[in-house]
Amino acid sequence: MGEVSNKINKIMDNIYNNASPSDATALEEGFAKRLKVYFPESYKKAANDLIDPENEIPSPGSIAHYIEELSESDQAKALACINDWADQSFVNS
Repeated sequence: MGEVSNKINKIMDNIYNNASPSDATALEEGFAKRLKVYFPESYKKAANDLIDPENEIPSPGSIAHYIEELSESDQAKALACINDWADQSFVNS
């Protein structure tokens, strides 16, 4: 597991340990949508792993798997994006 996956896992643990179930789900979906904006191909690949990619949202962790296939500079960009989102959402760990 790479740095992007580790960071996302820490954030998701923080979300699910500190938010109500409905808030946690909303935060997770918002996080996935944010990753979609910056990493649409990684999002698309993760969505294609789902049973119903048109109606389901891939988890941030599954998107991270595909982000880690990108160049080191893109992964660094991902970490910056992840940290910015977490700081704005008050879930940075």
